[in-house]
Amino acid sequence: MSAALEKNRHALEMMGMGTASGGDPDAMRTARIGVWGGDGGGGAGGPRSAGPLLGEALGDLLGRFWHSIDVGGSSAAADAAADAARVSADACGTAGRAAARRSWDPPYDFAIGIGEPVPAGSAKASVTVGASGWRACAGPQAFLGADANPVGPLAAASIAAAEALKSVFAIGAERGASPLPEPYEWDAWFGAHGAAPPGTAGLDLGEVHAFGIGAVSHALLWALERWPGTVTGTLRLVDPDAYDAGNPQRYMGTARGDIGRPKAVAAAARLVRAHPNLDAIPYEADMNGYFAEHDPDCRVRTALCGLDSREGRRQLGLKLPLAVVNMWTSEFHAGASTFSLDGDAQPCILCAYPEPAGGGGVVPDEASAIHSELGLPPPRVRYLLDSGRSITESDARTISAATGVRAADIQLKPVRSVRTEMCATGTIAAPRGPSREDVHVPLAFASAMAGLAGFSELARHTLGVRGEPGQFQTSVLRYPTADSWTRRRRRSDCRFCSDPVRRMARAKYGCDRTAAEATVQ
Repeated sequence: MSAALEKNRHALEMMGMGTASGGDPDAMRTARIGVWGGDGGGGAGGPRSAGPLLGEALGDLLGRFWHSIDVGGSSAAADAAADAARVSADACGTAGRAAARRSWDPPYDFAIGIGEPVPAGSAKASVTVGASGWRACAGPQAFLGADANPVGPLAAASIAAAEALKSVFAIGAERGASPLPEPYEWDAWFGAHGAAPPGTAGLDLGEVHAFGIGAVSHALLWALERWPGTVTGTLRLVDPDAYDAGNPQRYMGTARGDIGRPKAVAAAARLVRAHPNLDAIPYEADMNGYFAEHDPDCRVRTALCGLDSREGRRQLGLKLPLAVVNMWTSEFHAGASTFSLDGDAQPCILCAYPEPAGGGGVVPDEASAIHSELGLPPPRVRYLLDSGRSITESDARTISAATGVRAADIQLKPVRSVRTEMCATGTIAAPRGPSREDVHVPLAFASAMAGLAGFSELARHTLGVRGEPGQFQTSVLRYPTADSWTRRRRRSDCRFCSDPVRRMARAKYGCDRTAAEATVQ
């Protein structure tokens, strides 16, 4: 089995969980998943309409987890789902077996209908999903729109992929899950306070820095790459790591040919192919290394934050970026929010990630943070950071004992990259079976939900849509609703939200107006 999917299988075996019908601990490999591609009642449209986009996103997400996927139906949505599932399965090492067959041979353990229900009697359980513009829907009335907005389709695909996991592994209310209601509809243009969605208008990003090109950033960039309007501006992609054979199950849009390439370089190339007028510039460096070499004045007007730790977010906040679109996953939760020092209403990112209360309020340095997270002695951490050497077999055993990550998965990697091993994962408690430990299962659809929420935040910020500040947060074992967006205030005790610091930040970037005065393009 491939290194990528071996991680999934190892975690599931530790869980001791079986299928809803009776107990196969290897259900990731043996469960049969069906995808039925319909035309959504006339919404077939072109190759970049909702149906094909939903099919592409769904195939990508399913192919990074399940080994056996059949795609039926004669629509463009079905073709897109099959093609994407083959690419993602090939990247993860399962193509050429039962993955992504263009056939329909029921019964299936779970089936997903795109725009129309799966044929009667085809599956033990099923869901029908659709999308139009910024909206995702589910149930017998699910439909497909003809426009080319990728956000609604990505949301619908994420929800459907979560439903497959919940159903096959019988994850119920005891773990915080709840069944998807029918009919169901969710608008991903959240937090706009009455401002109309922009359709497929052009996006001028200005200058944006993306720090951490990990799983959630890949989902945001998947949507940006497929945005049908013109995308212009400068996007600086900052990440020190390369794809390896053990991680494509986490990254939307990656193919087998990406293995071994630096993530920032590959992501930049995909974006430039889609948007030739966008200046996408890769940097093979961590955030602090980037600033030390390329921008010692730390001038960041807008940051996309896909970093893998709270400490990384604190360090970004200390550099006083004018605005930060933050995305995160934690166990089965996904979220996104925008922070800003421009204007007076929005909190800064250090409101959400304040300095620790203990230790005199001093933020630990990177070596101390890694020591706490990975269990390596601080002198050894400092040596690995300063020398650039990779983790040895002995280091890997120490980290494995502290975190539960398998030593074979992290040996010979840089110490910073190991912190990403737990990014975009869900923790499933195992109340039965051979182990009672919590285990980590890579969940690409959780990262997709965080990334699409981050894209919505970025679109509103880019288009100048302002309102009360807030955050999006949902459990992927449930489903997003209008209540998933909640208001968020500045912390009264946040020193970095003080008026002097905000005036300093606005002076740093030459702001002569507040963000609240911006208008929709």
